[in-house]
Amino acid sequence: MDNQRGPDDWQSPSEVHNIVQDSTVEYLIQAGHVHGNLVVNLPPSHDPTDTAAEELARAVRARWSAEAAAWELGDTDAPLAVRWLARWTPSVDTEAAVRSDRLGDVVDTLCRLDPRRLVVLGGPGSGKSTLLAMTVVRLAERHLGDVTRSVRGDRTTPVPVLLSLESWDAETVAFRDWLVGSIQEDHPGLPRTAGEHPARRLVRDGRVLAVLDGLDELPGHRRAAVVRQLNSAPRESGFVLASRTEEYRALGLRVAGASDIEALPVTPRDAARHLLLTSPDAQHERWGQVAEDLADHPEGPLARALTTPLTIWLARRAYSGPYTDPANLTARTRLPTREAVENHLMDAVIPAAFAPLAHDTERLHAPGRWNAVRARGWLTFLARELDRRRTAEFSWWRLVRARAARLLAVPTLFAVCVALAESVLTVTRWAQDTYGDSVLPVRLSEHTYLFGGFVQGMGLMLATLFWFGDRFWEPRRRANPFKAGAALRAASRAVSARRALTAAAVLVVPTVLLLLLRQSAYHADAFIAETLLDFVLPALVMAVIAAPSDAVDAATPDDLLADERRTALITLCVVAPLIGLGTGVNVLLSEGGPVSVWTASVESFAGAVMVLVVLSPWFVWVVSKAWLAVLGRVPWSLMEFLRDAYRQGLLQRYGGVYRFRHLRLQEHLAGRVRPVEPPSVAPVAPRQQPLVVTGPQPQRPPAAAPSPSFSDMLDNPPPMRELRGYTVSFTEQAYVMTGRDRRLPLGHWVWCGMFMIVALLRLAASGNWDILTSWISVLFWPAFALLINIVAFLLPRTPLELRVDAQGITSRMGRHRAAYAWHDVLAVRVRQVHVRGRNQRVHGPHVRLRPGAPEPKRVFHGRDGWYLVLPMQVRPVLPPDVAEAFVRFSGGRWQG
Repeated sequence: MDNQRGPDDWQSPSEVHNIVQDSTVEYLIQAGHVHGNLVVNLPPSHDPTDTAAEELARAVRARWSAEAAAWELGDTDAPLAVRWLARWTPSVDTEAAVRSDRLGDVVDTLCRLDPRRLVVLGGPGSGKSTLLAMTVVRLAERHLGDVTRSVRGDRTTPVPVLLSLESWDAETVAFRDWLVGSIQEDHPGLPRTAGEHPARRLVRDGRVLAVLDGLDELPGHRRAAVVRQLNSAPRESGFVLASRTEEYRALGLRVAGASDIEALPVTPRDAARHLLLTSPDAQHERWGQVAEDLADHPEGPLARALTTPLTIWLARRAYSGPYTDPANLTARTRLPTREAVENHLMDAVIPAAFAPLAHDTERLHAPGRWNAVRARGWLTFLARELDRRRTAEFSWWRLVRARAARLLAVPTLFAVCVALAESVLTVTRWAQDTYGDSVLPVRLSEHTYLFGGFVQGMGLMLATLFWFGDRFWEPRRRANPFKAGAALRAASRAVSARRALTAAAVLVVPTVLLLLLRQSAYHADAFIAETLLDFVLPALVMAVIAAPSDAVDAATPDDLLADERRTALITLCVVAPLIGLGTGVNVLLSEGGPVSVWTASVESFAGAVMVLVVLSPWFVWVVSKAWLAVLGRVPWSLMEFLRDAYRQGLLQRYGGVYRFRHLRLQEHLAGRVRPVEPPSVAPVAPRQQPLVVTGPQPQRPPAAAPSPSFSDMLDNPPPMRELRGYTVSFTEQAYVMTGRDRRLPLGHWVWCGMFMIVALLRLAASGNWDILTSWISVLFWPAFALLINIVAFLLPRTPLELRVDAQGITSRMGRHRAAYAWHDVLAVRVRQVHVRGRNQRVHGPHVRLRPGAPEPKRVFHGRDGWYLVLPMQVRPVLPPDVAEAFVRFSGGRWQG
């Protein structure tokens, strides 16, 4: 604005000029004389989609900036030089793109790609995940701009969303649907567009760029399914895909229209420079010996090991302490191979991460106060559990799946329910015997109220799960229950017509049946009071405390645990007392005495607690963690230990789960054997005068091989020819297998066990341990399962046949036959067997047919367009001879 005159220097309106140039001012207010018309130009209103994209970009930037800081990627004093070999599509200026190694230029080139598809390749630990995280941060900053530097954001830049491919079932869910669901789950509080979550509109308009990590961590058939789904996605659906080079090229499939960049090994000179510049001054001399070894022996084991950012970070982290000597890495006799150097670094990084530090009085355990030996044991247990489940993500709510926890926690939960029921019944019996005023028999009261509270709690839990579409014992980020209005709005947005009807049916049916069994069915006031207090009001409270969160930021593992703990405590203090109050009011209005009212309320409260609290994810987690801590598998403060391991760089955090810093570290701790290269040093020369021993030598017995466990036998089945009752003919022309199998599967044990547990809980609720009929209802189910097995052994076995040759596959199950010609088969893989929609609890080879191919009988129809060949194993593996036959004759269609 131009200079202002003094108060006495009057000007006419035509002589006043207000000039604003190159300003970010949106509103300018001027007070003074107004002559003529006043024109106000308001800034254009924001598009709701732009607002949602901006909020998503802020959340993504905040999340992955914190991750980059935790991964120690913000060290700009001496950045590690990682070079990439780029192969861009002809749509970009190749000369301008390839010459630059800077991340900003790579991001600029990515934004100019058409289609916007990029594949990031490299070896283990080559920096693929690091590049993805930094690319996400850079794209989010480019979209938002920098207010401090007056740099406006580029709204044409897509918002990056980094996701792990492990959560995507590409065989059943389309790419865009999975992307939409992931954004809705991780960022439920994005501003609504037209009353709906904006995820689908953002994806449909190409405003989101999916950054996908972990393709090489998937099984072979899932990798192929991911690539096929990405190839079939619309052109405007951009993505960045990361994978190890070897696994990606072994697929035989390529991402259509995608450019790719491949990480090159770090040179010994760059590695030495980085280690010297990032080390303390007091250790420069020690690291100088490492630099000399790298320069003098560029093909030595140490130089070959320090070719990836992962191993360089391990070396820097393992020898960062003041009492460590990096010169130990140059000891050829102790570290003769590259694998030996890598294993040594991964062994040394854990003691370095948990080195003793000064204790912080504000915390129970300060970072670094954990015992390093115990910390390694705890991390080893977690790595083995993840390796056994063939996953890379640790979820605290799945801790109960550990074998020790599963064997101890489940009986403990049942014992807690029994103890709670027995203690409540003991107190109520004493009250009835001492001050009894009930007109009903005591046994009838025990059966009705305690078991009724159990049924009411189960109905509320199922209705809540169906209402929000949640899964059993899997947590979700919850809304703040103390903001009831926002929580109710979140609950209304999360529901669909189908889920609402299902939840209503689940809640209404047991309500009507339970009320008809009580006196309230004949008393209008009691019926209305119990309906409102026992079902309507608790359902409303459950909808508030279980509503999905409106937070924009993705939940962390601690957020999920805190929400589940808060939900369980509010359920214990509010929902369960409401159920007990409703039952007590029912008895009161039905002309019951004070003791009867108190007894009915306490028993109903206890029955609801048995379901809503004891079976909640938080309580199951507490029991599982307690047992594993007693056994020494995990620390008592497990979440605090995981947070400290995350701060020390050993773990990563992807949303609500933890992952190891690198899959290589998980494999090392789990004891997975990797191929070892021959030593690069010359063998030690024999002694000049070897020791000669004459006479007969004692023969040492061969070391006995450890006996395989039952789980190992299921995971590694023997060949079919070694099984009794099966005949196998395997020639160059065909593989033929014949045999017989039982007619009835063993999957009924799951259902019989479930019904037996329900019968035991009902017996615990009633307290009739001394009545024979109650035990008969419990023992009926194992006896029924045993009867099914006896019948299965007595029935004649079903003949099975399998023939695999150059023409196709022929199979037979009893009187049913199926034939699949190879020219009609697109893929072959192992899947779970579903016959007429029922899960048979076994696995077998399946085929996917081309469109228009002849289909077999209905008994061979599986799920998701797959057709059964033959049921074979409990685990998703095949006998080695059957797998070899499919590899030999399928012509590349076998997917493992």
